[in-house]
Amino acid sequence: MKTIQRTIIQALMIILVMVTGVLPLLQPGMAHAEAAPLAVDADRIDKFVETMREKLDIPGVAVGIVQGDQTVYTKGYGISGPEGQPVTAQTPFILGSVSKSFTALAIMQLVEQGKIDLDAPVQRYLPDFELADKKASKTIMVRHLLNQNSGLSTLHGRTAFTNTVPTIDELIHNLKDTPLTEAVGNKFQYSNANYDILGGIIQAVSGKSYAGYIQDHVYSPLNMQNSYTSTPEAKLQGLATGYKSVFGFMVPFEQPDNQSMLASAYLISSAEDMNHYLIAQINGGKFHDRSVATPESVAEMHQPVIKDPTTEGSEYGMGWEIINGIVQHAGDVESFHADMKLDGDVGVVVLINAHDYLVRGYKLSMVADGILDIIHGREPVEDTGSITGTHIFIDLACAAVAILLGVSVFNLIKRKKSFRFTPLRISVFAFCLLLFNVALPITVLYGPSHIFAPWRVVVSFLPGVGHLVFVLSILSLGIGAAKLIVLVHNLRLHRMKGSGKTIAS
Repeated sequence: MKTIQRTIIQALMIILVMVTGVLPLLQPGMAHAEAAPLAVDADRIDKFVETMREKLDIPGVAVGIVQGDQTVYTKGYGISGPEGQPVTAQTPFILGSVSKSFTALAIMQLVEQGKIDLDAPVQRYLPDFELADKKASKTIMVRHLLNQNSGLSTLHGRTAFTNTVPTIDELIHNLKDTPLTEAVGNKFQYSNANYDILGGIIQAVSGKSYAGYIQDHVYSPLNMQNSYTSTPEAKLQGLATGYKSVFGFMVPFEQPDNQSMLASAYLISSAEDMNHYLIAQINGGKFHDRSVATPESVAEMHQPVIKDPTTEGSEYGMGWEIINGIVQHAGDVESFHADMKLDGDVGVVVLINAHDYLVRGYKLSMVADGILDIIHGREPVEDTGSITGTHIFIDLACAAVAILLGVSVFNLIKRKKSFRFTPLRISVFAFCLLLFNVALPITVLYGPSHIFAPWRVVVSFLPGVGHLVFVLSILSLGIGAAKLIVLVHNLRLHRMKGSGKTIAS
């Protein structure tokens, strides 16, 4: 009976191809034995990647492409560090939030073994887990963490970047005073903290460290020989040096080892190894003769569950985003960027050893998008806008603010410029003082730490401009305080000596 059914299905597929001229769409996690071989235009991909590397001014890129259960393309471009070593398919890169899909896979492996129930409360596996809202903490399920709707915010998920917390367990313990910004299960909020907690669950249930579990149950069975869970170890094996933009110039930076955020952001791999990983994702958890998950588990991870209101057409599954039908995830840390995409039976991975959150930002993902366009015979988008021009504008704006504050300091010290006391002039002086020396700097200092990330994270991800804005804001407050003292002093003198006196500005 099964043979007859298979024959009928194959016949229907052939008829469909003959009538429409196209193959039916295949979903990740399904078998792809009938898919036509992928014709990769290597020359066109090479030219596109090199063009984008030049336009975006990024030092190195590694690319991997798979179809079905086969690697069809891997190549490195540019350099992996200041010594000029060439990027290869084996060069390790930090994956950023691509790490979340590994954590989701590990959770599903433990679900298959009956050690984790997705609909069980987190406190079943981490009895000491709690947030500021003790009652709500009891209602957070494992599934909420995977789907990013636990109520933990994006902001609180960023606070652990550049921290000094040595372990996942300590990071989770430090969440005890963290508030929920949404009701549990109510709304999608992308938060690293969700996956850091999942890392703790993996450790508690498996009896292994998170790093050890990933090495034994993901890296090893997928033959990922150039993948690591430790930055120092990866450096000994050729880890690419990350670059950050400082006032528009790409500068190499020493990447810290952040073991507490391995589960959400700091796993390390190469383009060649990521091809193995994507093959397993496309083929229902199977890579060659080894399986790391059942087809049902893989399908569940790729299943869209909750809408992401920040991106049109985007939904989230478990460690994967589904945007307009493409199963994918991007990853960013201080000085690395990564993209992986599953489009039917085709997988693409792009690893970049640079980042610029101020200008390049999302434009780095144009490399992976363009490669996928080329694979499908479309023209890739190469218009990145004026990277240099934008940085020049930002740099000039920063310089202008610095000069204005310098002039204010000069005038304050010299006290040469003066004006007569009138109610209007005093009002204008007071208004400008409150606006430019109080309100604006306080807003700048307060805003990022309560909307985006703490300042220690801001200056790590935005070196140069971030440092300058912070220093100028503090300086502006100091100038304001000095001006206020001078104003009060001169007002007293004015009252004492009569209305004909003047005030230093």
